Amino acid sequence: GVSSRPWPYTIFQRGFDLVLGEQPSDKIFRFTYTLGEGMWLPLSKSFVIPPAELAINPSAKCKTDMTVMEDAVEVREELMTSSSFDSLEVLLDSFGPVRDCSRDNGGCSKNFRCISDRKLDSTGCVCPTGLSPMKDGTGCYDRHVGVDCSDGFNGGCEQLCLQQMVPLPEEPLLYNILMFCGCIEDYKLGTDGRSCQLISESCPEAGDCGEPRELPMNQTLFGEIFYGYNNHSKEVATGQVLKGTFRQNNFARGLEQQLPDGLVVATVPLENQCQEELSDPTPDPEFLTGMVNFSEVSGYPLLQHWKVQSIMYHVRLNQLTISQSFSNALHSLDGATSRGDFVALLDQFGNHYIQEAVYGFEESCSIWYPNRQVQRQLWLEYEDISKGNSPSDESEEHERDPKVLTFPEYIASLSESGTKRMAAGGRMECQSRGRCPSSCPLCHLPSSPEVPAEPILLEVTKAAPIYELVTNNQTQRLLQEATMSSLWCSGSGDVIEDWCRCDSSAFGADGLPTCAPLPHPILRLSTVHEPSSTLVVLEWGHSEPPIGVQIVDYLLRQEKVTDRMDHSKVETETVLSFVDDIISGAKSPCAMPAQVPDRLSSTISLIIRCLEPDTTYMFTLWGVDNTGRRSRSSDVTVKTPCPVVDDVKAQEIADKIYNLFNGYTSGKEQQTAYNTLLDLGSPSLHRVLYHYNQHYESFGEFTWRCEDELGPRKAGLILSQLGDLSSWCNGLLQEPKISLQRSSLKYLPCRYSEIKPYGLDWSELSRDLKKTCEEQTLNVLYNDYGDKDY
Repeated sequence: GVSSRPWPYTIFQRGFDLVLGEQPSDKIFRFTYTLGEGMWLPLSKSFVIPPAELAINPSAKCKTDMTVMEDAVEVREELMTSSSFDSLEVLLDSFGPVRDCSRDNGGCSKNFRCISDRKLDSTGCVCPTGLSPMKDGTGCYDRHVGVDCSDGFNGGCEQLCLQQMVPLPEEPLLYNILMFCGCIEDYKLGTDGRSCQLISESCPEAGDCGEPRELPMNQTLFGEIFYGYNNHSKEVATGQVLKGTFRQNNFARGLEQQLPDGLVVATVPLENQCQEELSDPTPDPEFLTGMVNFSEVSGYPLLQHWKVQSIMYHVRLNQLTISQSFSNALHSLDGATSRGDFVALLDQFGNHYIQEAVYGFEESCSIWYPNRQVQRQLWLEYEDISKGNSPSDESEEHERDPKVLTFPEYIASLSESGTKRMAAGGRMECQSRGRCPSSCPLCHLPSSPEVPAEPILLEVTKAAPIYELVTNNQTQRLLQEATMSSLWCSGSGDVIEDWCRCDSSAFGADGLPTCAPLPHPILRLSTVHEPSSTLVVLEWGHSEPPIGVQIVDYLLRQEKVTDRMDHSKVETETVLSFVDDIISGAKSPCAMPAQVPDRLSSTISLIIRCLEPDTTYMFTLWGVDNTGRRSRSSDVTVKTPCPVVDDVKAQEIADKIYNLFNGYTSGKEQQTAYNTLLDLGSPSLHRVLYHYNQHYESFGEFTWRCEDELGPRKAGLILSQLGDLSSWCNGLLQEPKISLQRSSLKYLPCRYSEIKPYGLDWSELSRDLKKTCEEQTLNVLYNDYGDKDY
């Protein structure tokens, strides 16, 4: 049949012009299709059968052995299949003359020479001796003299690129196209033959009126704006894209240095140059993933961020002049350049250039606390000092003005004095960018002579694709394709509509494409709900690039780890599909969604129930696309807290057992005590023993009284339960006070429904689940252990 685009190998049907490097539209070969080796492609174009004559080897080279079809130039199949030729010259002679040069120069454009001898040239149009074809193929010029106005960069001229026909001395009938730079009215050509200079500019006495002064942009104010910008990593690239010239006095208010031409700087008012921001304390994100050493006594360690920012200048670049290094790199590119060379240029110069940015100073501090109690106490003390009250004895901030005392400064004073709270796990790390202006009293870090006084780039507010600087249409198109490939296909594939067609080298061992890697979901414990003895809440962020991948499901594996020393012995394993098992309601009595993506949030939150107390579990997460490919895994290993106990009830049972054992104990009372203690379970039995000995040990220790009243055999059955817990839980159950806390947790129990992953719309998932799931509230029990000295 007739192949239709997009198709990787349609170019093999057409001819190729070796001189111009282009393919004519006429087809030379025809394709036939039979069942053969296929090629995997993403999304709906998942499997393609190539023509039977087309062989693809692992080195990505293609070879064809096709039949010739009758076409416009009347190359007959019989001639190619039945004739034999002794040499290449004989073969070429059989085709006849390549062009008719008797009229209109044979159709050759401008100063090309027309030749009819196919042995000399296959196109019939050649440049005169000593001349080379222009970049656009419309004429010939001497590349050693002048410039090429058709190179896509205006020949490197700043303003005008002019052409002049100059007859050749050897052949007066032929001519050379001489191209050179020029300037518009009121400007004159610079000494470099390319730049233009105002005629009205006067030279100072004993001054230099040569090439306008240029400096490396990294030695000037706001120099980063002349460099490239990587829109993926949000970092300034190393290559300088634009150059700045200093031809006229260009100053901004408050700046003594002259600015490059075309750079507009607006100073921000002083009252907006000192903004402080302190975030709420949240669980440390790095603590919530991987190996989580969670403690039910102290809870999560907390992290708080403080930042002071001084935005001093808004900078805009109005005049764009390509730097020499970027211009040279672009001149090396043409229609025959491989995508890899374009991607290498993007790696050096970035895929965007900066148009607008903000500059200033920024200082940030991260403060870690061992638990919430420490954070709360430090904050209350800081508030007291800020209100003018006396600081604690541990602080050395007696003489500071409360209005300028920042929270990091207070924390730093505690760290320097070696207070107990900071030594117990609290710490702070700070960093600054630039030098803090004297008008901002909130800065914490002192200025250093090594820190430059220039304002620092804080944020790029407007960037434009770098291919917009290219004027040659073909080069611009290829650079744009390379930019898209670099952003979405790792530079190893082409963007076709909204998916990536990977190169033949970008396939994994499983035969699936790898040029558009799946997003790596980071599994972590919930930042809001701490683990209970039978339940944990896991969450991760759902994200999909707009091109290249489509996440259709997540797989969650649950493993029970029995060897607490190295977490290597796995006892049980369960793998659940988020789509097929959880939100469909098929297998979700112990795994229920608590939050699903909607228009406001991209977080997925799962409640994992039916866990055993004081047990280590490992959870592993993968993202899955519609070809079955998995993302990199992410895991969380956590030990569930000790079993929950009702301490009030345990104390009541301890009083009941004392009354049963007090005085003469009948057989009925002995049996009642035995049944009561045997049904308690290990955690509650520990607390009964504790309360009994606390109040009634003078009448006999609990273990001795059980053996005396119930006999060694029954007492042994009861007391053997005390060894069922770990030493950690045994120690916690000896705390003087244990309180029972309750919290509520919303979840979505789902009725069974068939949800097809290929039709899953994550943005509408929350709305769809309301039809099959009903939001309910789950009560969760926790224990608080004792009165701690924080």
